[in-house]
Amino acid sequence: MKHSFLLKAFTIGALMTSVAVGSMAADMAPGEISVTGQAVRQVAPSYALLNLGVSSKHTSVQSAKSQNDVIMSKLISSLQHLGVSKNNIQTSNITINPNYDYIDGNSKLNGYNVNNTVVVRIYDTSSIGKAIDAAIASGASDINSLTFQTDLSQEMEDQLSTSAINDARHQAEVIAKSLGRQLGPVKSASLGTTRTQTMEVNPRYAMLAVKSMDLSSSTPVEKGDMSANKTANVVFYLQ
Repeated sequence: MKHSFLLKAFTIGALMTSVAVGSMAADMAPGEISVTGQAVRQVAPSYALLNLGVSSKHTSVQSAKSQNDVIMSKLISSLQHLGVSKNNIQTSNITINPNYDYIDGNSKLNGYNVNNTVVVRIYDTSSIGKAIDAAIASGASDINSLTFQTDLSQEMEDQLSTSAINDARHQAEVIAKSLGRQLGPVKSASLGTTRTQTMEVNPRYAMLAVKSMDLSSSTPVEKGDMSANKTANVVFYLQ
C-alpha cells in the first residue's frame, strides 16, 4: 500500500515536471540578432558661422571699452552692408579684465583688456571671404573660427532613414545566412539622430599682424561638401 502510494506520487511529480519544462520551452523566445545600419550622404552647406572678436587695451577701463565699442559697431555695420541681417549677428561673449605686470613678486596694474565676440550666420556662402575682409578692415583683431552647417530637407531625412534600415536588414541577412538560419520578423527598430560632419577652419590674426597686413587681396574661402550620417538599430528574430 505504501509502495503504491510512493509510485503514484513519483508519477504525478514526473508529470508536473514534464508540464513545467514544456511550458518553459514554449515561453522561450527564438534566436535574435541585433544590427546597426548606417547611411551617409554628401550635402552642400546651407550657411556658415563666423566667429569674430574685437580686443582693446588701454590704461583706463572706460577708454578701453569706448575703443572696443566703436570698432565693434563699425564691424556690425560693415556686415549689414554686405547683406547680413541683424538677427543673424549674435553677441557670444564680452569680457573686461585688468592687466597686471609682476615684478619681484609684486603686481602692478598697467591697464585693462576688453574683448567683444560675435557669431555671424552667413547664408550667402559666396560672401564669406568678403565678410572676413570687411571685419579686418573694420578693426577686428580676432577671427576665431569658421564653421559650415547644413539644414537637411525632410526628403533627405527620409532617404537617410530608408537607407540606414535597408543596410541593417542586409547585415542581418548576411549574419542569418552565415548561421544557417533564416531571417524572421522585426522585434524592434529605432532611428538615431541625424549628424552632420562639419568642416572647420581656425584662422587667427594677432593685432600687430592685422595692422601690417596687405588688405588689398581677398580672402579665399571654399565651402566644399559635408557628410550627413544616420543610424538605424534593428533587432530581428531568427527562424
